[in-house]
Amino acid sequence: MLSITKIFKFDAAHYLPFHKGLCKNLHGHGYRLEVEVTGEVKAAGGPTAGMIMDFGYLKEKVAPILEKLDHHSLNDIFANPTAEIMAEWIASRLKESLPPWVDLVRIRLWETEDCYAEWRKD
Repeated sequence: MLSITKIFKFDAAHYLPFHKGLCKNLHGHGYRLEVEVTGEVKAAGGPTAGMIMDFGYLKEKVAPILEKLDHHSLNDIFANPTAEIMAEWIASRLKESLPPWVDLVRIRLWETEDCYAEWRKD
């Protein structure tokens, strides 16, 4: 399988209302989002020849999702904004917007430099 991955960054605040530790308090993260897609490499001809998908086109598809998250309080969007819940939500939204010749393979949402949640296609 051949795939491509694009990395995105956004900042947001949240608190985990059911958590017993420090994360129950309002705090922020610099999130890193990795989006991996797969598909057939397009044959010769046209501006996307030799590509699964243009990275710029993938960026266009992710942008509306990031607009909802970047510099927002995640608790206004999610009742319990864990990285796991967010990764699944991002995958669900992105799958709806991708063209039919591309499959979403993986979403990896880094909450810190050493902690992430990952959604993978079944």
